Amino acid sequence: MRVHRSCHRCGATYGADKICAKCEHKRCKKCPRYPKKKPKTGEKGKEPEESKPKPRKPLLTIKNRTGGELVYQPSRQRVRRTCHKCETMFRPPATICEKCQHVRCTKCPRDPAKLEKWPEGYPGDAAADDESDIEAEPGKRRMWRRPRQRVRWSCEKCQSLFKDGSQACSECGHERCDTCTRIP
Repeated sequence: MRVHRSCHRCGATYGADKICAKCEHKRCKKCPRYPKKKPKTGEKGKEPEESKPKPRKPLLTIKNRTGGELVYQPSRQRVRRTCHKCETMFRPPATICEKCQHVRCTKCPRDPAKLEKWPEGYPGDAAADDESDIEAEPGKRRMWRRPRQRVRWSCEKCQSLFKDGSQACSECGHERCDTCTRIP
């Protein structure tokens, strides 16, 4: 298809070059074209001239044995949530665990998980309270402690190590005293 353009100043048609033969106007965006450009359907602000409504898909129905009709429903993904404390499943509308009365929080796992969509927790979840979990389970509190080291003693006379828990040297029989070396 050939596209013809005319000068918006004098109305003369352009030739092979982009300069008007009459008024020497350089072709610009204001110069109209023939045939007109068709609008794209995906452009913002512009809608196609004739928008046809999409035809609705007919519902699939099956006759029921007892009478009436069964309507086909598309399958939905089931989301299962479990309590992170007692590992029981939450019933769909409830957000409180039936067993331990725990409010569903961000620590309660979701199956199937969508961590890339909701990295900080799922909508409708309460914030996870680390301190409330510690109060409920006192033996699981974590705190930093210095690493333990084994204390050893060496004999001042023969420089051999004392055996664990013994007060006398196994080599020379010397009793452990204040002058014996402690390691570390």
